[in-house]
Amino acid sequence: QHGQRVTELMKQKQYSPMSVAEMGVLLYAVDNKFLDDIEVSKIGSFEASLLSYLHAEQAPLVDKINESGDYNPEIEAAIRAALEKFKATQTW
Repeated sequence: QHGQRVTELMKQKQYSPMSVAEMGVLLYAVDNKFLDDIEVSKIGSFEASLLSYLHAEQAPLVDKINESGDYNPEIEAAIRAALEKFKATQTW
């Protein structure tokens, strides 16, 4: 089932490539088991909601990752916190 979740996340819509930050957060989420409790059929909805949330509520983090391409303990902690908040407060 883990592989199915990864496959669903990697499906990019035509003419809508993901940014480095978007792909990084999604890969972090799947690699750190944030998607394990989500049905495979709802992965697309989860992804769309998460990306919308990131751009609306976590824009500085997204911009920082896209501008620098960095990945360090500070950015990892911010990604984890954003994912935890998203899962606790949002629906998909």
